[in-house]
Amino acid sequence: MSLVELPRVSLGQWPTALYELKNLSRSLGGPRIFIKREDLSGLALGGNKCRKLEYVLAKAQQNGVDTLITSGSSQSNFALQMAAAAGRLGMEAHLMLITGVHNEIQGNLLLHRILGSKVTILDIHDPGDMFSLVPEKMHELAAELQDRGRKPMVVPAGALSPLGTAGWVSAAQEIHDQLQHLEIEMGTTVLANGSGGTQAGLALGFANLGRKTEVLGISVLSEKDQALEVLSDQGLETAGLLGLKATVSRDEWRVQDDYLGPGYGLPTPECLQAIHLVAKTEAVFLDPVYTGKAMAGLIDQIRKGRFTSRDNVLFIHTGGTAANFAYNRELQA
Repeated sequence: MSLVELPRVSLGQWPTALYELKNLSRSLGGPRIFIKREDLSGLALGGNKCRKLEYVLAKAQQNGVDTLITSGSSQSNFALQMAAAAGRLGMEAHLMLITGVHNEIQGNLLLHRILGSKVTILDIHDPGDMFSLVPEKMHELAAELQDRGRKPMVVPAGALSPLGTAGWVSAAQEIHDQLQHLEIEMGTTVLANGSGGTQAGLALGFANLGRKTEVLGISVLSEKDQALEVLSDQGLETAGLLGLKATVSRDEWRVQDDYLGPGYGLPTPECLQAIHLVAKTEAVFLDPVYTGKAMAGLIDQIRKGRFTSRDNVLFIHTGGTAANFAYNRELQA
């Protein structure tokens, strides 16, 4: 089935802004840096998962689903977006979140209170369990809800599925059109690599548009080999779903895990510095889990000479701003 034939529900405001960060570029003495503002996508406080949910939840509507179940860390941006989308579509949201760095009722957890999300914090601390142990618990909950007369649907953490990844194949066309309008050739696109679907869809979309743009993922969750495996699988499965001619081979995926630090949700000093720098120079707020680490990676690569003043780099702001309030102690240190 082609991308245009896939059912899609309207959840975001498109296109999101794409513009140059001139002050940041000047302060770093490096490439021309552009930003894609997925944090302004219009669903709740925005974020990259909105594009995935437009396809995933269209299928849910087709199937008569009235209850959505997903997982994530306690401050999960995706869980918040899915809960907000559920409310928009008249569905109930159940969130089985694992114990994160900040479990206080602040940031995204505070917003869940406002939304009326049904949140369960599981005594699980390994982020990898969101994709292994937790799915079993979500299906158990789905069976219980079905026995009560509900029609539930389990959505993988991060909407990691070919249908969700298709949302970012579509986004590649939007970015392509914006760059053509600006008459800009983009050498590299940098973004945080978490569950991997956003990077997989974007790289696959660019490949099918014939755009020679490197898509570099800065890992915030997994070590490089594991992230590459997910990208490869998602790329092949999504290409199969959409009937795409071009694919991305294993050796063409680009991931760096040098900026992961002590682990998922644990900001590094460089991450916090990047958040402060971008806020001061561009009035744009990054987050301490995803975009802060991705920007720290980009800044380090500029300082190491990988990107020069002759290059153009696009940074994808994937959202997560609300998490800053939960991480107030780290950001004040």
